[in-house]
Amino acid sequence: MKLFDTASRRAVLAMVSLFAFSRTLYAQTAVVGTVSRLVGAPSVRPPGGLLLPAARGMTLHVGDRVVTGPGGRLEIHATDGTTIIVGEDTTLVLTRFVAPGESQAGQGLLDLIEGILRLQLPRPWGRFQVVTGTAVASVRSTDWIIDAKMDNTAVFVAAGRVEVVNRAMTGAVLLDPGSGTDVKGDAPPTTPKHWGQARIDAVMARTRLP
Repeated sequence: MKLFDTASRRAVLAMVSLFAFSRTLYAQTAVVGTVSRLVGAPSVRPPGGLLLPAARGMTLHVGDRVVTGPGGRLEIHATDGTTIIVGEDTTLVLTRFVAPGESQAGQGLLDLIEGILRLQLPRPWGRFQVVTGTAVASVRSTDWIIDAKMDNTAVFVAAGRVEVVNRAMTGAVLLDPGSGTDVKGDAPPTTPKHWGQARIDAVMARTRLP
């Protein structure tokens, strides 16, 4: 008795071809960068794919979902030199990443579902945004931290300037170095103020890798 008849073999070949085609399409999607450092057990889920354990040197693409989990942290070295540090218990989607070049200003969009990020952009972008459940933060080049919870987003600027708008688009603030804001629910961002050293140290510690 044959294990596979002709129809079965054709079905298997079709599935293999579809899988290979999908892998080719995925390989052709825009590269964001590579995993340069990590601790704990972060994972990455490609669009429509399975959750994979992250590893040093792993290439990340547009559409990938990064999940760090308890105790996990991950650093992404992007193609333009941008550094994205993903803190523990964080879920991040690399939604759009077109690095600045000679003929383009650069467009970046990250969806921070929950958790904390530190971003260091060494060169100017046309627009680089991080979207959370309550806020949209926009920059061109800077060093800053964004901490997103279900009903609150906190943004702190270490260097440069960051514009923060609530999702309801009813208020906006511009943050200078050393200042931060909170966006709670649908409320406008709070008036920028210089954070105390204890709060600064706390967010810095959560976005530090050994």
